[in-house]
Amino acid sequence: MMNRTFMLGYLQGVIEAAPAALSVAKTDAFAAAMVIQHLRHAGLDAMSIHDFLIDDAHFSPRLAARYINFTADQLETVQAQILQQAQ
Repeated sequence: MMNRTFMLGYLQGVIEAAPAALSVAKTDAFAAAMVIQHLRHAGLDAMSIHDFLIDDAHFSPRLAARYINFTADQLETVQAQILQQAQ
């Protein structure tokens, strides 16, 4: 089971640590990819992650669905690509 308060704090930390040069949309995409990867590693199923992103983190359903089925390697690639855009 996931501690929602902890995960919201984790999400906030990811957003605050994201490069300032990123747009809000890119920051949200980066944060969603990070959270999905973290929660998958913790053993949560895709539906629980999806629900957290929409119900608790208030991300759009479209953003939540964009990366939910990506593998860990794909999520890391997305994160690297987004960070590269900030340079």
